Amino acid sequence: MNDYLEVFEKFKDVKEIFDFCDDVQKLREYYRTGQFQKMQEHIRSLTIKYSLEALVWNTVNTQPPLTYEQAYINAEAFLRGQGAKIITEKIFGYQNRLTPDEISFIESVKPKE
Repeated sequence: MNDYLEVFEKFKDVKEIFDFCDDVQKLREYYRTGQFQKMQEHIRSLTIKYSLEALVWNTVNTQPPLTYEQAYINAEAFLRGQGAKIITEKIFGYQNRLTPDEISFIESVKPKE
């Protein structure tokens, strides 16, 4: 699977996924263009938006990022799992829109409860 966002974009007709994809694209844009302060602010806003999930994530991932690259990688990993969680919990019959490989991917990155 090259880019998880391609899979998630299959569900952009659902507002929560549409907004989620926008959050991922903003993160990537800020990192790619070296707008690290904006990236950090965006990550902070995501931790507020997904406060409970971020709390759980930070409990499991106890080593805080020390560089912008680490912060970006950490945020991407968090968002990958968060997107899978949204899809599996909010979209009834999501499997019908995906290939078997995509279903396996979604289920493998969804955070354990």
